[in-house]
Amino acid sequence: MIPFKSILCPTDFSERSFAALHLANECALKFGSEIILLNIHRPIPHLPTPRIDAPDIAFDMSAYEAQVAAEAEKTLAEISGKIFSDSVKPRLEVRMGRPAKQILRFAEEEDVSAIFIATHGRTGLAHMVFGSVAEMVVRYAKCAVLTLRSF
Repeated sequence: MIPFKSILCPTDFSERSFAALHLANECALKFGSEIILLNIHRPIPHLPTPRIDAPDIAFDMSAYEAQVAAEAEKTLAEISGKIFSDSVKPRLEVRMGRPAKQILRFAEEEDVSAIFIATHGRTGLAHMVFGSVAEMVVRYAKCAVLTLRSF
């Protein structure tokens, strides 16, 4: 196996995505690879505000996104503690945006050696409706991509 310097592990907190994290742990132990756990949240779309006769209610999008990011980072830390060996200390990152686009952007900005990403195995209509983050990452990443399908 190629000794990767840094491995990006995107996770959506699904059990399926954890397969990639377990493999990244093994690579970190064997090769001393840096591990980066990345979680992407889609921001709430800015919808037109309906016109109603009510007092003005302000919604602070920045505060909401900060709260979501803090909760996601806490969850990443919990996952990290359960999956990774004591000697492996992954870097935890949270971003907002479209998952595939943000994963690709992050990988390029950080110049990672590889992306370990799980696939959900959707086919047919579900694949057409939801798309495939893993497929987009494989197509457009400028680094090695390892896809894992867990059942």
